[in-house]
Amino acid sequence: MRKVAWTVLTGVMALSLAACGSTSKNNAAPAGSGSSDASSSGAARTYFINPKSIGPAYWAAAQKGAEQAASDLNVKVVYNAPTEADSSKQINMIQDMLTRKVDGIGVSPNDAKAVGPIFKKAAGQNVQIVTWDSDAPDTDRQYYVAPDTDKAVGELLAKTIGDEIGGKGKVAFMVAGLGSENQIAKSDAAKAYFAANYPDVQVVTTVASDDDQQKAYANAQNLIKTYPDLRGIIGFAGGEPPAAAEVVEQAVKAGTMKQGQIAITGIAVPSVVKNYIKDGTINTDIIWDPGKLAYTTVYVLDQLAQGKEIADGMDIPTVGKVKVDGQNVFIGTLQVTKDNVDSFDF
Repeated sequence: MRKVAWTVLTGVMALSLAACGSTSKNNAAPAGSGSSDASSSGAARTYFINPKSIGPAYWAAAQKGAEQAASDLNVKVVYNAPTEADSSKQINMIQDMLTRKVDGIGVSPNDAKAVGPIFKKAAGQNVQIVTWDSDAPDTDRQYYVAPDTDKAVGELLAKTIGDEIGGKGKVAFMVAGLGSENQIAKSDAAKAYFAANYPDVQVVTTVASDDDQQKAYANAQNLIKTYPDLRGIIGFAGGEPPAAAEVVEQAVKAGTMKQGQIAITGIAVPSVVKNYIKDGTINTDIIWDPGKLAYTTVYVLDQLAQGKEIADGMDIPTVGKVKVDGQNVFIGTLQVTKDNVDSFDF
């Protein structure tokens, strides 16, 4: 069983890495043409787009959007991150980009509090600061780019799983990181939604993978062993739902679990969970286009660098009209089901 699952997950990881191209852990080349030295005299505006990690399919899809924005806006983008979700390594990379005198940074923080000092330093250097996918609200960041509020996404995930399990039973949460602001906010909102609307749903545990697919798979295995009466799993990051689905499918094939015994929902790239949706292991996947999220991040940074207004309803090329609420920019969410999963190209 382990060998089959490992083959599937390794394939997913390989595809993700391939989508990332030849980006190096320590020296990523910017999208577009020209020198990679952001401090070169007369160089185009340069932005460092920093996901939580390099490798997972979600971040590979985001990279394509960032590179498209670089081409469309005639700017340079350096898209890079550690190969694992490591806050200290992430901060070191941001420091390096500040030394190279980039015009802006778009960061998905692994730890919302830890990035505070480096963001303050960036602000002191007149560098534009935008967070995306995960926020650091109590810092010097200027805007946060997201699909919707973390509260709204968390509530939608809770409603989805609550409806599927008939409003009662044990549910486990799988997150990418325990210190990540978006993971905390979404899971807190889901718990609050259960308490208010499904009091018979019990959240038994929250496990973190640190954006490591192998660890996510091991976490899912441990969950079904530790909680044999588990009714649902919510994956709050891109690697969690496919890991949970693979473990459940293998258990069903082995005859140790019945089809539909554990409901799974979460946030995942459609191409990664397509087969699980088609065979009914996952009924509903909540997602947004990570490419559009990254595109919007570059667009907002470039607007700020030019002193332009970030206005509600502004129409961003390839993205469409976005909602601006205070310092938040929302692009909207999507629900992926068996009926529409083939319509997504990411």
